[in-house]
Amino acid sequence: MSSNQTGNDRGVLGARLRELRAREGISGINLAGRLGWVQSKVSRIETGRQLPTEDDVRAWGEAVNLDDSLLDELLRQLREVRGEHIPWRRGANDPAQSGTQRSMMELAAEATLVRNFELGVVPGLLQTADYARVRLAENVEFHGAPRDDLEEALLLRIQRQQVLYDSSKQFRFLVTESVLRMSLCPVDVMRGQLDRLTALIGMSNVELGVIPTSARLPLAPLHGFVMFDDAVTVETWGEEQTWQTSADAERFGRIFDRLHEVARHGEDAYVILRAILTALPAPAH
Repeated sequence: MSSNQTGNDRGVLGARLRELRAREGISGINLAGRLGWVQSKVSRIETGRQLPTEDDVRAWGEAVNLDDSLLDELLRQLREVRGEHIPWRRGANDPAQSGTQRSMMELAAEATLVRNFELGVVPGLLQTADYARVRLAENVEFHGAPRDDLEEALLLRIQRQQVLYDSSKQFRFLVTESVLRMSLCPVDVMRGQLDRLTALIGMSNVELGVIPTSARLPLAPLHGFVMFDDAVTVETWGEEQTWQTSADAERFGRIFDRLHEVARHGEDAYVILRAILTALPAPAH
């Protein structure tokens, strides 16, 4: 199934759900309240920008008084649309980085558990403003993102970090030690970034694991990924893909758990961070 076809089918399903909601005289805001969702989730499902889970469709059906036969029909339609994965391309079709930041902000706002493994960069939710600026500027230089969008994208990236202070959510981050040693920014920027990471250790709802270079890995870490509950997002050089099938959620969850086992946490992670900080060149005078 092509990306365009998948998107069109999502739109058809979303329009059907919107029609059923409207038939009962229920507003999008009211439906979100009944289901305990943010209103933007209802909007994204109805416009085809987000594919609902089976539990989402069942909850929707109960809220709008669907009979069993119609609910089964919607679930069959969902399974046909869902297929194996749901890709969408960023870049040529949506070059503005601020759009990506808004999407990630919405996903983090709705999730109760965020799991993030990175082997190339510091996770976005943990980046300092200076480190994030370097990463976003890189996208301008090498990937053609609009230069005049950089400041808005930076502001949104920093704003979405406020979700870390929501005690009703849990965040689990894994990074390889090489991420913290790579020279991807000026030394003073990296020093500030490492200080930020050490300060996060000890937060009750945030766990940072560092996989040391000496660790015997249980599997090859081919790429990083983020899990927003059971939605899996993977970013490559060419595109960003999101999977929402239970099989993919189980697979990536198992990968995360295996890598988590060999990571260092708490005081042990702090020791690694301090060692890397100490090894950085002294500030220039």
